[in-house]
Amino acid sequence: MLLKLSALILFTIALMLANLCLGDVSVSPLEALQTVFSAGTGSGSATELHDVISSIRLPRLLTAAVVGLALATSGYLLQALSRNDLADPYLTGVSSGAALGVAFAMLCKFDFQSIPLFAFAGGIIASFFVAFLAKGQAHYGLSVAKLLLAGIALSSVASALITMAMTIFGTQLMAQGLNLWLLGGISGRSWAELIPTSFYVAVGFVAALATAKQLSLLSLGEETASSLGLNVGRSQVIILAAAVLLASSAVALSGMVGFVGLVAPHISRRLFARAVRLQLVTAGLTGACLVLFSDLLARTLNASQELPLGTLMALIGGPFFIYLLSHSLERVNQ
Repeated sequence: MLLKLSALILFTIALMLANLCLGDVSVSPLEALQTVFSAGTGSGSATELHDVISSIRLPRLLTAAVVGLALATSGYLLQALSRNDLADPYLTGVSSGAALGVAFAMLCKFDFQSIPLFAFAGGIIASFFVAFLAKGQAHYGLSVAKLLLAGIALSSVASALITMAMTIFGTQLMAQGLNLWLLGGISGRSWAELIPTSFYVAVGFVAALATAKQLSLLSLGEETASSLGLNVGRSQVIILAAAVLLASSAVALSGMVGFVGLVAPHISRRLFARAVRLQLVTAGLTGACLVLFSDLLARTLNASQELPLGTLMALIGGPFFIYLLSHSLERVNQ
């Protein structure tokens, strides 16, 4: 287990270094690290390289890591809460609700520090709405079919509301910017946007780690967990709040990036069995790797134009979702 964890950490560091070195101007790993830890003094070319790495690439790669960690941890919590392997912030409509909150904040011209709060409010409303519609039989969690249908319906409604609001109340430039943001991407993210949002992600991640025992008990079923002394209702609210805070923070930073919260928890559970706290950490690291890798491809596959991050993640996560859905339906039919 220690070997697997060490390999995952090293792979994450390697991806971060690759994101730091590769781009329109490629540099060696040693030169990149020296530039990061230097004060930015020197000749004109050295100063320019320092600005590129410290002001553009470093905040961008850290943004990718934070977004991946937040979405993956949120997905893990939603899957554990619903006892449904297909739960994901994107598929369950939580991300769409958060996006609607962000669009409202943009239209009202609030500063970026307040945007995660609006995203959180939208995500909370969406999550309760979907959970209400997807509630299955007592003590059996959420219905898979209802969860997906409710999430798709909510995403469609949220997308329509965003488009209508932007068309009526927004400028053409604002509408174009929001459309690009909805496709998912972290181009141009700076320290000013990363640092305040990272605080919300840190709070959500610590809260997720603190619920490890509750998650273990809830995996046994609501009746069994209650009989073992767990306050099921309070635990579910805390877990849901942490999941929505993480997903909403990610949406505020990167827009609509799907399937990270679906793929990463499955990989984590396969590698690390039943250790819930370790699974949370490794799911976060796996999510960071997925977004770092996808963002690297987005920047380097097409030299003339950057590809949308959300599109690349859909190409990776879409087939995985189809695979999981087919196996889920097979188990239902047996």
